[in-house]
Amino acid sequence: MDNNLKLKILKLNSDEVSKIKEAWENSFIPIGTDREKIHIDNMLWHIFSYKVKECEEGEQAINSFNDASKDTLYIFYQRIDTGYMIDNSSRAFTFNDLSQFITDFETKDIYIADKGFNWTYVQTHEDGWPLGPYFCKR
Repeated sequence: MDNNLKLKILKLNSDEVSKIKEAWENSFIPIGTDREKIHIDNMLWHIFSYKVKECEEGEQAINSFNDASKDTLYIFYQRIDTGYMIDNSSRAFTFNDLSQFITDFETKDIYIADKGFNWTYVQTHEDGWPLGPYFCKR
């Protein structure tokens, strides 16, 4: 991974990634959601595509992500147990910087949240379909 922004990037171990995914689910998946009906175990972002959780989409989502307060970020993926904690106290990290974290198909479904899980940004693998990106406040 290329760190052109000179951010402090900490790679998380699989236990830490599991805890972050669990915190994300507890923060953004509404209680009582029929997980099987919307295939949430396939893709967490189905809460947005199935309209279970209200969110912004497309360019509006990108703009909201760029405008969001981003002191410390968590990044994790749908298909692999890799994740990062990023110190973004310089507030330099924007949508354009995501490419360094998306390197192949396994990393295309990327989830980003602030440290308090007050908001999340999700970029999906569905290029060319109206499925994402998504931005949601808790």
